[in-house]
Amino acid sequence: MDRAIVASALWAMHPAFLDAMLKSGSIEAMIPDSLRNLATVMGGGQAQQAKQADPIREGATVIMPITGTLAPRGLYGATYYNDIGDRVREFAADPKVGAVVLAIRSPGGYVWGCAEAGDAIFEARQSKPIVAVADPYCFSAAHWLATQCSAYYCTTSGEIGSAGVRSGHSDVSGFEDKIGMKTTLIASHPDKIAGHPYGPLTDEDRAEIQASVDESNVQFVAAIARGRGLKAGEVAAIHGSGKTFSARQALANGAIDGISTLREVVAQINTSRSRLALMRRQAAAMEMALSI
Repeated sequence: MDRAIVASALWAMHPAFLDAMLKSGSIEAMIPDSLRNLATVMGGGQAQQAKQADPIREGATVIMPITGTLAPRGLYGATYYNDIGDRVREFAADPKVGAVVLAIRSPGGYVWGCAEAGDAIFEARQSKPIVAVADPYCFSAAHWLATQCSAYYCTTSGEIGSAGVRSGHSDVSGFEDKIGMKTTLIASHPDKIAGHPYGPLTDEDRAEIQASVDESNVQFVAAIARGRGLKAGEVAAIHGSGKTFSARQALANGAIDGISTLREVVAQINTSRSRLALMRRQAAAMEMALSI
């Protein structure tokens, strides 16, 4: 994991999961490379990144797991946005596939790549049902993706939400002072070292970061509005602005379409009558979205 990227990236991720990950990264950063390399060797070689689970076919329905941290290919993540988009397009074009169920167990992840994966899901649902199931949690960037589906369900004990974007800044100058270290940056222009971690964040740099967060959040809200057939101004009241919701709360708010387990959703979709009703409902949602 690139610690420099992690510290300043735009995140659409549940805050508790993100804080734990960032804390782990900070502790790791304090370990000398020699000790880190020794631990890797003693552990049996280089650490392996989690492999994305393969889709499962249940009749004409494909169950596609989306788990762990979401990221663009090249950055740390259990599931890559690129793979989500590629697989959804593949299944949408496959005449042997009647519907796709996204089995989601993810705290969210990077903003980078999320919109593109969401667009792929939204486009795919024009040709066949793409259904999301929070099994048992679907937060932030994962929630972004789920709202682009034809329908969105949550398992009985599940939780969804945490809509919103955040970033951050680490000031390590105090730590450097304690260990007798001083970092001097030399750049072609101040913009090349804007928001660097070796001193306090300037008001100008803070405003730049805030503007990036706000811009991404507008995109997040617009995606939810499109996917769920809402006006942008209605999104916060239904999906929240960072809060999470139990399955019952989410259903009462109108953020999801029902409370069902993954097994129940697959069984329901595998009936032709249910699939037809789902296609009609997503067509009605599309018509509403286009009229906004």
